[in-house]
This record gives sequence, C-alpha cells and structure tokens, in this order.
Amino acid sequence: MNQPTTFADLAAEAQRQTLTALAQAHDLSLRGAELAVGLVPRDTGTRSAPEDVVEGVFGFAGQLLQLHNAYALRMTEILTGAGAPAPVKAR
Repeated sequence: MNQPTTFADLAAEAQRQTLTALAQAHDLSLRGAELAVGLVPRDTGTRSAPEDVVEGVFGFAGQLLQLHNAYALRMTEILTGAGAPAPVKAR
C-alpha cells in the first residue's frame, strides 16, 4: 500500500481501518451470539427478550457515538487552535 501523503489521505486510511476493525468486531459478536444461543436451554426462561438485546446493543452504539463525538470535537479544537493543549504527563 502507498503511504498517505495528505491529511485527507491519512483520514481516509484511518476511516478504512476503523470500518474494517468494526466489521471484524461485528463478525466476532455475531459468532459469539450464535455460540451463546446454542448453549442456553430454550425452555428455562433465562434469555432476555430480543428487544432487550437490541436495545442494549444500540445503547452501546450510542455510547460509542458520544465518545467519538467528544473526541472529534476536541480534535477540532486542537487543530483549529481553539483549545489549549492538554498537559503532557511525565512518566
């Protein structure tokens, strides 16, 4: 692969890698769900309602979006000079 040469190239590559990682995470999650469903007896009543599972997943997705939003806003502040840089912690 060619090295990115502009900020737009770097951003596009970061987005591509993020989407790839998320797709892999989705695949892993779906495989885990398939395995878990096979392990839980269907007549015990211990499974959550499908709606509860979906709400939980999208609640998590909402938290991810909030986290990414805060990150993007802070990065925008840094790049535009609107925000003071965070102090560097000595190790």
